Amino acid sequence: MLRRALVPSCKVVFPLQRHPPVDGWVRACASKVGKVLEPLHEHHFRIVEVDGRGLGAIATKDFSPGELVLAERPIIGVRTNEGGDAWEAELYREYDKLTVEEQAEVWKLHDVCVQKPEKSLEGIFFTNCISRGTGYRWDMGLMLKLSRFNHSCCPNLEQSWDEDAGQAHLVAAEPIKAGEELFTHYVELRLPREERRKQLHENYRFWCDCAKACALPEDVESDNRRTEMKRLDQEILKTGPKNPERGLQMVRKLLKLYDQEGLHMSSWRKRNCLSAMEFSLARSDLPSAMRWARKGYDFARLAHGSQHRDTKWLLQLSKDPSSHPAFEYRHEGIRNTAMYVMGITILIGVWLYASE
Repeated sequence: MLRRALVPSCKVVFPLQRHPPVDGWVRACASKVGKVLEPLHEHHFRIVEVDGRGLGAIATKDFSPGELVLAERPIIGVRTNEGGDAWEAELYREYDKLTVEEQAEVWKLHDVCVQKPEKSLEGIFFTNCISRGTGYRWDMGLMLKLSRFNHSCCPNLEQSWDEDAGQAHLVAAEPIKAGEELFTHYVELRLPREERRKQLHENYRFWCDCAKACALPEDVESDNRRTEMKRLDQEILKTGPKNPERGLQMVRKLLKLYDQEGLHMSSWRKRNCLSAMEFSLARSDLPSAMRWARKGYDFARLAHGSQHRDTKWLLQLSKDPSSHPAFEYRHEGIRNTAMYVMGITILIGVWLYASE
């Protein structure tokens, strides 16, 4: 999520908008898979000046939910399990592999971590990358075109990383018309408005005034919905496995809140439906588990496309939920309990027989 969390010492010493005319921002769930500047598919957006936000991406065609807007490989990737400054050495090794032209493109990106009069490669990298979360101690990447997409607290795009393809994807999260600006998001969306704006200002040096959320009059109900979303999401993971029925109720409530708030993040829904499937398995309700797995598959297809590993896995689960470990563990536990009860019964029978 927040890149600043990766570099606590990062300190902004001058106020800048998120996108000055020659700078940009990168959301990069990236890996070290080689450098490419050419597009991986035909782009249907333009990078232009946007009033008050520097550069931004404008759709040049209509997009339907789930339609691919951008697929991009990282120009720099840092992936290491070593501690200390190993990440920095890896960063410079990867940077040195770039052509002069590619290095120049990197230096056009924004640096909000400036602690000296000039930019630094470390500052540019940490301003413009995020962690992939693939299990490495350091696993981050930097991309160029993705840097030009601005933030909204109600984004019309959803970002994901496809590890198998080595690409970050932006897909339409809702219907988008040609001429509309394309938005991703930089911070946790399930926070009250002022907390989101504060984080954005502290980390990216701008006060958000997105049209669908922050530019509107204060909305206490919206803040309450978003706060409840985050609480429920955490509570589902904590309480659901212990109380599957309660877990299912919370999933249903959370899905309704997403719709009420107008947040169309299919990856959130995918994850929640997977939890609901697991809770259904815990209740030995295979038909319900199949329905939830199918819903999760539909959301995964919207969020990631049909070839993503999560989508393929959920498709398999929608056909056979019993292949999920939760089903196997539960039934293994039932078998173990049955064997234990049988053993105790036999011992009691032997004891009674010997006592006669």
